[in-house]
Amino acid sequence: MKKWISLSVAAIFLSLSLGLSKPSACQSEYYKMNEAKCAKYIELSQEALAENDYYEATLYAKRAIQEDPWSRNAWINYNNIIVKITGGNINLIPHTKKLMKENGN
Repeated sequence: MKKWISLSVAAIFLSLSLGLSKPSACQSEYYKMNEAKCAKYIELSQEALAENDYYEATLYAKRAIQEDPWSRNAWINYNNIIVKITGGNINLIPHTKKLMKENGN
């Protein structure tokens, strides 16, 4: 009798632990949607950078990171924009208000 109880408890534990580790379809779709948004924001930031609109470029780059914080491309894009703006000098990282004044906002 004790053997059956321990086996049934072990079976329930295994089924629950295996069930919890798999992402549901909803989570998978949400992640794919965030990847797509991240890629779109990276593209928009590159377009803004090509037009020398640094304020918009940094906003889009930050939004890309927010959509997918684990995206290496999003972080590389953000870092490249900051290096482009500052010329590699960390002391020259612009503040948002300063950029808004430069863009006439």
